[in-house]
Amino acid sequence: MKICICESCHYTFRYPILPPSCPDCGHKKVRLADKNEIKEFHRLQAILAEEIRMGLYAATG
Repeated sequence: MKICICESCHYTFRYPILPPSCPDCGHKKVRLADKNEIKEFHRLQAILAEEIRMGLYAATG
């Protein structure tokens, strides 16, 4: 999976390929995330996983 980011709304997400538009806002300015954005994405995902583990948020799926 690739980490992509929308230039318009800054939504950062995993996707198998670079999509033609943002799945959140629909804008077409989507690009692959750079090294720092990928690092921040993984950092935030780890925080969210820990908060779910602690019961602060309900896991969905």
